[in-house]
Amino acid sequence: MRVKEYSVLVDCVERGVVSGWNRAYKHSDTPTTSYVHEQIADAVLLEISEYFTFDDEVFKEIDK
Repeated sequence: MRVKEYSVLVDCVERGVVSGWNRAYKHSDTPTTSYVHEQIADAVLLEISEYFTFDDEVFKEIDK
């Protein structure tokens, strides 16, 4: 059996966008654009990290 990685990743992104949007508007009716973007990005990454494991080498490249 093989996992359809792309489909799982798409699901993570879609759930993360909805979750981040809802989180951004949870305590404010008028959040700033940057706050909405931040909440969406955080939620997407949280969803992805639930289903994917990253090697340390990936983070070394990001830190450069």
